[in-house]
Amino acid sequence: ACDAYMQGVLESLLEFHARAGGSAILLSATLPGRMKQALLDAFARGCLLEAPALQVDSLTPYPLVTGWSADAPELPLETPLATRPDVRRELAVRYVSEQSEVIAGIAAALKAGKCVCWIRNTVVDALDAHAQFKGRLPDEKLTLFHARFTLHDRLDTEGKVLAYFGKDSTPELRSGRLVIATQVAEQSLDADWDLVVSDLAPIDRLIQRAGRLQRHPRDEEGRRLHNPKDKDQRGQPCLWVFGPTWADEPAANWFKGVFPKAAGVYPHHGQLWLTAKALQAGRFAMPGDARQLIEGVFGDESEIPA
Repeated sequence: ACDAYMQGVLESLLEFHARAGGSAILLSATLPGRMKQALLDAFARGCLLEAPALQVDSLTPYPLVTGWSADAPELPLETPLATRPDVRRELAVRYVSEQSEVIAGIAAALKAGKCVCWIRNTVVDALDAHAQFKGRLPDEKLTLFHARFTLHDRLDTEGKVLAYFGKDSTPELRSGRLVIATQVAEQSLDADWDLVVSDLAPIDRLIQRAGRLQRHPRDEEGRRLHNPKDKDQRGQPCLWVFGPTWADEPAANWFKGVFPKAAGVYPHHGQLWLTAKALQAGRFAMPGDARQLIEGVFGDESEIPA
């Protein structure tokens, strides 16, 4: 994900690795052009060479393999790749500004026998959401999942999440269960929920979180479909995003006024506004819209209100 701290760590690692004569492969679903350029520059610096300038904009093909070698430093090799039909899909997006509407929507989904995950941006917000549902659901149907647990308890909870919502989970295990989670659920977790709700976060994070929504093809009741050609039968996936009321000309505290804790987690509130702007379309397709979404939020040409 597009994190400034990890970007610095990766650049240092790549420079020293290249200086030692190493090679590297980087994989990312959500890499903006300027970050790709900075990573390439760092590796080339380690080779005591200057990297070529990459031309990346919202029209650049996606997925794309970009290769560079010290043996031919002036020639980056860029190769567009085809996407497998079974991973192409379109998501509906429901942008919600009232927490009461979020809670009512989750309650309705649970009553209908669906399983739900609400991904919050801070542990404090996750605890608040957990308190909202404590007592409404049986304790065994409500799971709190964040990184502030001891490692043993966190791993135990992660194991339960994968058992209840993983690839081989059954309708009996999934039905009516709610997970309140933080960023621990947004990447590298092969879990699948019928409904995913997310607090507003930068678009790269939302794309990752949407990857937990109807991740494995299932029938209407939640049984996994094993034929790769079978389509999911749960209806069009819809990502709910809980964010501040949309405004073309937002106030200075547009985000912080609603999410005072998360305001420090994602401090570039202009990127959050650009993300919310993109979501007003009410849908996005993956991977068709991936490049436009990422460059539209993290690219240098995006205009942010004063």
